[in-house]
Amino acid sequence: MIQYYIYFHNWWNGFYNYDANNINFFIKLLSYTKLSNFVIVYNPSDANVIIENLSTNDNLIFNDKWKYRINFIGEPQTSNYKNYDLVLTGANNIYNVVDLPVSVMYILGNNLYNILNQTRNITKIPDKFCCFIVSNPKCLTRNKMFELLNNYKKVDSCGKFANNCNSNVVYMNWWSKEYLEFISQYKFMICFENTKMLNYSTEKIVNAYLANIIPIYWSSNSISNLFNMDSLLFLENEDDDNSFQNVINKVIELDNDDNKYLEFINRQPFNNTNIEYWDNNYTFEKLGNKINSILK
Repeated sequence: MIQYYIYFHNWWNGFYNYDANNINFFIKLLSYTKLSNFVIVYNPSDANVIIENLSTNDNLIFNDKWKYRINFIGEPQTSNYKNYDLVLTGANNIYNVVDLPVSVMYILGNNLYNILNQTRNITKIPDKFCCFIVSNPKCLTRNKMFELLNNYKKVDSCGKFANNCNSNVVYMNWWSKEYLEFISQYKFMICFENTKMLNYSTEKIVNAYLANIIPIYWSSNSISNLFNMDSLLFLENEDDDNSFQNVINKVIELDNDDNKYLEFINRQPFNNTNIEYWDNNYTFEKLGNKINSILK
């Protein structure tokens, strides 16, 4: 049996220990693949497999020593697919890509699926209206929703961008109990993605569900594979003012009718179609099988 020595290259702070999206996810995922006989090494000279986050300019992946070159893209970027044997990212229909959005990594890596799939029995309505926690100001669609919804009622912006309240939650880890408890004070959360790309989704919508908030959300329509669209308020068309108004009208309706709010917040994040999709695509076993079909 071949021994693989795996080097993780260019990963984020906290990847090796405290971040919710960390190396333990890959340790478990690799155990379901042909690379299961592996050792993690911390010097590239000792490795024969490289798993690179994003893309770098150091040309390390072009060394002839690698048995496999693997790329992970969790950001709204595209991979230089041809430079790798395997790419893990939110995409489909590319010969060497296994569809793996960050939202799926977060859910599988932290055993959140069963928590999210529990029957909801929420009876308490939060006192506060809506939160908006953003550091990146570049998403004009997200900014527009924040501004328009503010015309109805003040939205608490608690991040670095457009901060309008005394709370600044930037110091909190986005996966922490402290953070989830903070956002759970609100009925709604504007949790748009940074951009709209096929199959791209992150922890943003997951945290809204974990905190029992109604997500006000925007991403690719492919999010309907992962989550029950009846359990979130989705912006259908960022280029249509009527789409914005439709979302706002629904927020106003739910905000002013406790019975309707409670009915909505108790809708399950996963419907039967979502559960089937997860079973067919996003278990460790199914992801491992897809990886094996690419790594010849």
